[in-house]
Amino acid sequence: MPIQVLSDDLASRIAAGEVIERPASVVKELVENSLDAKSTRVDVHIVGGGAQSITVVDNGLGIPANELATAFQRFATSKIDESSDLISIGTLGFRGEALPSISSVARVEAISKHAESDAGARYLVDFGKSNSIESAGAPQGTRIEVSGLFTNVPARLKFLGSAGRELSRIQSMLASLALVYPHVAFSLSADGRERLRTIGSGKLIDALSGVYGAKVAEQMLELEPGESAAFSVDGLVSSPSLSRSNRTYMTISVNGRLIQSRRLSYAIEQAYYGFLPERRFPIAVARIQTPLGDVDANVHPAKAEVRFLREDLVYSVVQRAIRGVLSASAPVHELGAGRASGSIGLLRKPGSATIVGGRSSGNSERSTSSGFSQWPDPSLISEQSRLPETPTGAESESGDGSVSTNTHKETLPVLRVIGQSHETYILTEGPDGVYLVDQHAAHERVMFEQVRDRFDKNSSESQPLLEPATVDLAPGAMTTVQEHLENLKRVGWGVEEFGTNSLIVRSVPAALATRASGDGAGQVFLRVLDELRDGGSGETWSNRMLASIACHSSVRAGQILSIDECKDLIRLLEQVQRPNTCPHGRPTVIQLNINDIEREFKRR
Repeated sequence: MPIQVLSDDLASRIAAGEVIERPASVVKELVENSLDAKSTRVDVHIVGGGAQSITVVDNGLGIPANELATAFQRFATSKIDESSDLISIGTLGFRGEALPSISSVARVEAISKHAESDAGARYLVDFGKSNSIESAGAPQGTRIEVSGLFTNVPARLKFLGSAGRELSRIQSMLASLALVYPHVAFSLSADGRERLRTIGSGKLIDALSGVYGAKVAEQMLELEPGESAAFSVDGLVSSPSLSRSNRTYMTISVNGRLIQSRRLSYAIEQAYYGFLPERRFPIAVARIQTPLGDVDANVHPAKAEVRFLREDLVYSVVQRAIRGVLSASAPVHELGAGRASGSIGLLRKPGSATIVGGRSSGNSERSTSSGFSQWPDPSLISEQSRLPETPTGAESESGDGSVSTNTHKETLPVLRVIGQSHETYILTEGPDGVYLVDQHAAHERVMFEQVRDRFDKNSSESQPLLEPATVDLAPGAMTTVQEHLENLKRVGWGVEEFGTNSLIVRSVPAALATRASGDGAGQVFLRVLDELRDGGSGETWSNRMLASIACHSSVRAGQILSIDECKDLIRLLEQVQRPNTCPHGRPTVIQLNINDIEREFKRR
């Protein structure tokens, strides 16, 4: 065909496809307009998953009657003008595409009353064909009804999911907006049934309770922004005892704009590294504030993504804020509670003593037997390693230029060893109940903090093998080795390339010396590589490598320990920075609350 200019009608429908992908896109655009109009209440009504009709009602400023028709013209907006730089944008919408895009693929009726008008106005656009404006009685605000979505674009209609699936997308999106704007009361009804309601109290915890329920809200930890930082984050994150199997429970906004960001989602996940098992994800609401000039919102047709001028700084601010609150609040898991027992009352500050069984059980009364020869001396767990973990290379300064300082982490309560169960669990007594300690997870945590401290100080030790081991690598594994060879050497691995896809292992980290020799060393090295192949780069790769070494150098389940060895391990665990989880996120300690025990024995 010859080159020709498309008709306005066809061009509008093509442009609508960039902005309006499905019913949830319509709801998002209309609700964001309501928020830009300073609404404090937004009600959404859905029929047939949104394909039949979508109605959004707000109590915002409203649209003057003489501007109502203009609002439906392409590129008509009140949010920017010729002087705007398209960078420092403080509103959710700005391109003037939402209403014309929606009205080109649906029948749209708008009724609006401006705050300074005596009466409202009604305007109808039927699949791009406009009608005259009529007077209409209406309260202040705007009501927009969209019906027959995509009936003039059958191909688009064919690709919609079921009514239930489309409704699920709408509910998820609206719930996320409700979490970003807790001062706005949101409601969603579908086919006459209420699906979502928040009260608009201005308290984020109330909004989260309306979205996820009161039980989830009880297990959230609060992020508090810096008072004067130009870059900050506030919100709520879940306790490590509460997690989900996918990432859909993480809500991220920047300057009030709901966004999708793999990098920032990864920052949240990495903040939980060591607190959650692999393939488990937190519930999080991270509301980020940055200078407007640092964010470009004009990079995605649906405004779902943004570009940061200083993305590394934003990443660091998010990760450090979440990491800090987790390090300060990580509780001991209470058996049967379904969540962390909650409180710092289960923890004690280093050096304090707790009365157990009628006598003082402070650290000075701990057994000093040597135990296993490969266990680290407590003095090797340095002051640095007892501080909240911050990945290597993370920003050390907050947005306002002030240097953040770490504080000592409260540690486990003093525990009195009773014995060993099933050659796997150490039974101990402590305040408020009985505590079960997983001997492998506990030793893994101790070893991790030792090898990490040595790694950070470039003081890792290596143990030469009497008989070097030759290992064959899986396809692509040699690239991983080559990329991270310096870190492998730094932690104590001595390897040499031997052919195209083979290595010779000549030495191992000293922590593995008693557990890896000969061909066994090669197998441990392969397991380390397998565990690290999806571990990212930089500090993430290093942490996973160190955690893997700690795992392979720790005592195993099924290994008999003497009472003195159990005491030594508990004493070492009490002194580490994060005693409640192993470096892979599994709990090291579980509490059986004394009140629950007494109830089971009918003493209460």
